[in-house]
Amino acid sequence: MAKIIGAVAASHTPTIGFAYDRNKQTDPVWKPIFDSFKPVQDWLVAKKPEVLLVVYNDHVTSFFFDHYSAFALGVDTSYSVADEGGGARQLRPVKGHAALSHHIGAALMADEFDMSFFQGKPLDHGCFSPLSMMWPHEPQWPGAIVPLQVGVLQFPIPSASRCYKLGQALRRAIESYPEDLKVVLVATGGLSHQVHGERAGFNNTAWDKQFLDLIEKDPATLARMTQADYARLGGMEDAMGRRRGYCIHRC
Repeated sequence: MAKIIGAVAASHTPTIGFAYDRNKQTDPVWKPIFDSFKPVQDWLVAKKPEVLLVVYNDHVTSFFFDHYSAFALGVDTSYSVADEGGGARQLRPVKGHAALSHHIGAALMADEFDMSFFQGKPLDHGCFSPLSMMWPHEPQWPGAIVPLQVGVLQFPIPSASRCYKLGQALRRAIESYPEDLKVVLVATGGLSHQVHGERAGFNNTAWDKQFLDLIEKDPATLARMTQADYARLGGMEDAMGRRRGYCIHRC
């Protein structure tokens, strides 16, 4: 049976990917960020998971507002890097575990989640920026991924409660897969921030610390909060960005 051996949450800002590509590991500005990923790298090397299930959001790169799903699961055998306007990063495509994807998709539909599915779409920095920081990938990626794209850029978006329930369903789905696999869950996004409007540049460190404490000790309280609560406390992108964390919390 498949087994979830751990979970990782990380920022997916595109700048960390650019810094990696430009060998900024020892640059004084970037070194603290690279150093913070080192324990994750070491842990993944030691644990050797076969699959990473990556919960991320696309940034209107491969998914567009003319057909925008709440939850879209990749069911492909390979995923390449998307060109986001300046040329695609020079990363090898990563394998997809299509069999596990199909199993998860069927299980989630049986649990009454109305899923969308995709093939043939490249993945943007929401997936590849943190993935390239935490998973050694030369000469090739060490395993496969299952990407789960959460649509958070066009309202209405899934509630915190809905994402929390999805995490519970994901655990059931993964652990019912009959093949022996070690699976790690990866949630990407961000904490408090806003990048537009009158509050552009806003962040709330006190709320970030409280959130991290609650997601460990009292996630049900977070699941009851509204989009407006999150936007007020952490900015508009915060209201959208924390959804990926709920999706993996109860996995």
